Amino acid sequence: MTMVQMNVRIDAKLKNEVEEVLKGKGVSVSDVIRSLWLYIADRKEVPALETTAEEQAREEEKQRKLKLIREGAGYVHKELVKAGLISEDTDLMEGLTYKQFRDKMYDERLDAYYNMKRAD
Repeated sequence: MTMVQMNVRIDAKLKNEVEEVLKGKGVSVSDVIRSLWLYIADRKEVPALETTAEEQAREEEKQRKLKLIREGAGYVHKELVKAGLISEDTDLMEGLTYKQFRDKMYDERLDAYYNMKRAD
């Protein structure tokens, strides 16, 4: 097998920190680099060593949206209370699962439709 030498530019402080960790583990920098290259060659993918900037941006956006959902979750309830249509302790979901709630909504729509037909 033909060997190749690679030269890499890296921050001196980072290099020293990593060499100390590897020395403590009894592993050389060359061993780690060879292992990384074997991993990539075998799996045809780069291991998830750290979050990329794009992944981090997606995660931040996801967290921003979840925060908005949490903050806005009670909006309809607050407005109905403010309008005097329901009391503060009214549970709009009535402890139902999503499927039960959805089925109830469709049943109510169907009832309203049938009642509309009877009125004609």
